Amino acid sequence: MPQLVVHEPARDETEATQFTRLTQLIEGVAPLPDLRDLAPAVRELFPSPDYLVGCGGAHIWLHRQGEAQRLAFIC
Repeated sequence: MPQLVVHEPARDETEATQFTRLTQLIEGVAPLPDLRDLAPAVRELFPSPDYLVGCGGAHIWLHRQGEAQRLAFIC
C-alpha cells in the first residue's frame, strides 16, 4: 500500500483540505505495483502551476512551485 510522508505543514486551509483528500485517495487505492498510475490523481489534487508533481515507479514527490523543500512524498 502506498504511504504518504508529509515534509512541510499545510500553509493554509485549502492546502490542508488537499492533503486530507490525498490521504483519502491513498487509503482507498488497491496495492499498486507502479505508483505512476496514481500520479495523475495527485496532479489533479495539486495542480500546476502552483505545484510540481513528479514520479517514478516506486514513488511520487510533491513540491510547491518555487520552493526547494519537498512538500510530500508517496512511497
